[in-house]
Amino acid sequence: MSDFASNEQDAIYLVNVVHVDEGQQDAALDVLRSAVGYVARTYPSFEWSRLYKSIDGKTVINQALWRNQAEFESLFEDDEFNRRYLKLKETGSWEFHLYRVTDYIPSALETPVTAS
Repeated sequence: MSDFASNEQDAIYLVNVVHVDEGQQDAALDVLRSAVGYVARTYPSFEWSRLYKSIDGKTVINQALWRNQAEFESLFEDDEFNRRYLKLKETGSWEFHLYRVTDYIPSALETPVTAS
């Protein structure tokens, strides 16, 4: 593994795919912004989140980096988080999974990083 991948070896990646009802993509993004904003202010092992809006209007993705799986799992016992997050039910259905990095494959055009 490269330095990039080894630095993230213990990181937990969340990938949450929301299959939105027709016309609900922006509403789903608003729900996620509210829930993730709360998480960002409240949970120390939360590092960052990226929200993606599909071009075809059918999905929204929340990709997030966590440093502690147990803290992530504790979200679902947090009443304020659930109050925000469960509004996704009004926009569609979703599923999420947690991942760890197994490989980092840079572009062949990427400038190699060398040790000083």
